[in-house]
Amino acid sequence: MNKIIVTTAILALGAAGTAWAHHSTAMFDMKTDVTLDGTIKDFQWTNPHTWIVFDVPNASGGLDEYGIEGMSPNYLSRNGWSKHSLNPGDKVQLVIHPLKDGRKGGFNVSVKLADGKVIYNLPRAPGQTPENTR
Repeated sequence: MNKIIVTTAILALGAAGTAWAHHSTAMFDMKTDVTLDGTIKDFQWTNPHTWIVFDVPNASGGLDEYGIEGMSPNYLSRNGWSKHSLNPGDKVQLVIHPLKDGRKGGFNVSVKLADGKVIYNLPRAPGQTPENTR
């Protein structure tokens, strides 16, 4: 009987660690902002996190594809977003916290739409802009 209890406890702790790691921002450089100009390829309004696939022109004349993680649809909808906030083909400017390992991706800070309106992914104090969110 004790073996079953110990095994169950170990499995439960292992699963809890996996769940905690899933919601970690450890992979992102949260102290660095990178500004990207490009085109929305896809916007996935999915749980637990939204996802932006973003094409950015590169120096070779081609496109670099970035994967950008965002907050949940529930959180974003309470902050003025909808599943139609970003659409394929939209030309926007993203501010992201980049991936620490150098891959083309990151965590969304804000999006500046073509009309100049800025929508924020992360919480911010009144008067904060992407430039002073640290």
